[in-house]
Formats: sequence, C-alpha cells, structure tokens
Amino acid sequence: MKPPPRVAIIGAGIAGLSCATQLARHGCAVSVFDKSRGPAGRMSTRRGEGWQCDHGAQYFTARSPEFRAEVARWQAAGAAAPWPARLAVLGEPPGSRLPDAALQRFVGTPRMTAPARLLAAGLPLALQSTITAITPEPAGWRLDAAEHGPIAQRFDRVVLAVPAPRAAR
Repeated sequence: MKPPPRVAIIGAGIAGLSCATQLARHGCAVSVFDKSRGPAGRMSTRRGEGWQCDHGAQYFTARSPEFRAEVARWQAAGAAAPWPARLAVLGEPPGSRLPDAALQRFVGTPRMTAPARLLAAGLPLALQSTITAITPEPAGWRLDAAEHGPIAQRFDRVVLAVPAPRAAR
C-alpha cells in the first residue's frame, strides 16, 4: 500500500489552515509551518498588558454558500459572530455613499484569531518556523527554517499560503 502524500503548507492563516484541513480529510499527511507565535495570518491580534488590538482584517464577509456554511460552524463553536457595524466613508458627507447594508459582516470572537485557532486544532502546526528555503532532493522537498535549520522530514508537495511578496522571498 502506498503511503499518503506528505504535504508541507507554509502559512497558518485562514487559507493555509483551510487547505491543510481539506488535504488531511482526503488522506494527505500535512504539516503546517508559520513564522508567527500562533495561527491567524492577516487575522492577527496583538496583546499587551491590559490591551488587545486586532490588526489586519477588521472584519470578514461570507458570500459563497460554502463559506457561509463554514462561518456558521465557527459561530456554533463560538469562534465568530455577526458584526453589526455602522460604517461611514471618511471625508464624505454623511449618507453620501453608504456601504452595502445587505452584506453581513463577521468578526472572530473573542478576538480575530479565534477562527484560525479553531481550524488549527488537531493539525500538526510548527510555529516560529520561518521557511527560508525549499529545495528539491531525491527523497522529496527539503525545507529550511531560519530558527531551526533544515527540517528533518521531506515532503512530496509544498503549498505556499502566504502573501505574494513573502512567497517571492
């Protein structure tokens, strides 16, 4: 019997974690790597003594039926909630350009990292692992991390789930 494909996913934001979840459901052996201290990517939260600040995505929308179903799962788990925002466009007279009122907006609860943490549960996640090189070898792709040097495991496939400027590096 052939072993399952070994897939490295670089990036533990919503895209990387969703990709890892789907590949794992289809029998792949996944490993997720991220440079940060926790999953979330552009849905990160910074915390300090007595304060927290969500930066990156302020909210998200769910337009496709598939993503709406996923957001409903997050809501049922307490990781997301509707955001009844009152939006305005700075520098324009009030009411001159109104956002789409029919579009439902959501936030992570208790902070924006919650949906990513929910997705990451049960996935093999290597944090504080900045991948600096991806090298083909006969046994598969080798990854090098700035913090740890070469990763011992080799991979059949590598998925980059990071912003394009970061992927180019």
